[in-house]
Amino acid sequence: MKLGKYISDLLYHHDQVILPGFGTFSTRYVPAKFIPEKKIVESPTKVAEFSPEPVTGSTPLIAYMAEKEGRSIDWVNDFLKKLIKEIVSSLETGNKVEFEHLGVFQLEADGLLQFTPDPTVNYLKEDTGLSQVMAPKQKEMAEDIKPAAVTKKATAKRKEKAEKHHTNTPDPMKIKMSKLPPALRWLAYVIIPLLVILIILFLNFNFFFGEGGLFRAGDPPVVEAPPAEPTPPVITEAPVEPPEEVIEPEPVEPEPLAAPAKPEPGRKTYYIVVGSFRNEHNAIRLAEDLRNEGVHQAQVFMRTPSNFHRVCYAFYYDLAEAEAAKARMPVEFRNNAWILHR
Repeated sequence: MKLGKYISDLLYHHDQVILPGFGTFSTRYVPAKFIPEKKIVESPTKVAEFSPEPVTGSTPLIAYMAEKEGRSIDWVNDFLKKLIKEIVSSLETGNKVEFEHLGVFQLEADGLLQFTPDPTVNYLKEDTGLSQVMAPKQKEMAEDIKPAAVTKKATAKRKEKAEKHHTNTPDPMKIKMSKLPPALRWLAYVIIPLLVILIILFLNFNFFFGEGGLFRAGDPPVVEAPPAEPTPPVITEAPVEPPEEVIEPEPVEPEPLAAPAKPEPGRKTYYIVVGSFRNEHNAIRLAEDLRNEGVHQAQVFMRTPSNFHRVCYAFYYDLAEAEAAKARMPVEFRNNAWILHR
C-alpha cells in the first residue's frame, strides 16, 4: 500500500492530514528567493512538514485509503496500526524510512524524529510551472557597451605619465613630520610612546605587580622562633589518675550497591530511557546516582550505532505498566523520558 502517496495526494486539498498513532502532516509556503551564489531565482513552493505531537480531530486519510484500496474502514485502521509499529521499530534500530512522494524519516542520536521532505514535490495549487531563472552574465550585459578605440600612442603616453607621477609623488606623512620643529618631533617619538606604556601599566597594575603578578618577587621566607622549653610540672602529694582510654568504634564501610536486575532474555521489554551520552562514564555515573536514590533498576543497557550510551530508569514487560511508571516519575526525569521497545 502506497501510504506516502495517499498522504501526498491529500495535502494538495487539505491543510493537515493526521496519521493516527504517528503524527500530523501539513504544508508550509516558501516564497520566491534569489540565491546570489548560484545566480538563480527560485519560484515559490509549498513543501511538506511533519509534527510528532498528537492532534485530535478527524482525518481524511482513513476514508481515502478505504476508497482507493476497496477496503473497509476497520480493515484500514487495523492495517495502519500494524504498519506504524513496523515503522517505529525500524526507526529505533537506526534505519531510514521513506514515504513515497512525501519524504524520509530518521531517528537522531538524541531520540528526536527528523523529517526531510521530498524537494521535487510542490503543493502550491497556483504553481505557474516556472523553473529556476538564471541571472544574465556580466559579459553578456557588457556586449552592447563597446569602449572607444584607443591608439597605441595614447596608451603609451598615459602609461608614461602615470609612472612619472608615481615616482615624483612624495610620502605625505614624511612631509608633515619633516616640517615639525625638533622639540615636537622629540615629543612625538619619545614622550607619547612612553605615556602610552605608563597608561597600559597603570590599567594592568595587578597583572604585572599584584599578588602572583608577572614581576612580583617571591614572598620572604618565614623564620619560625624555636619553641620554648616546657616548664616541669609540679608534683602534688595526691597524683591525679589518668583518664580511662576511650575506645572509638571502627568506621563502618558502606555496603556496595547491588547490581541491577536484568530483563529475561528473549522477552519483549519496554525500557524507560532518561538519558543518552556519548561519554560512557557520564552514563554510568547517572545510573549510579539513580540507584543511590532508590531506583534499583537504573542501568546503562545499550550503545546505539552512533556510539551513544543510553541510561534506563526502569524496564517492564507490559507497555501499559511502563507508561504508568513514566507518569509517576519525578518531574526532572519525566519531561525528557521516553519508552523504547526492544
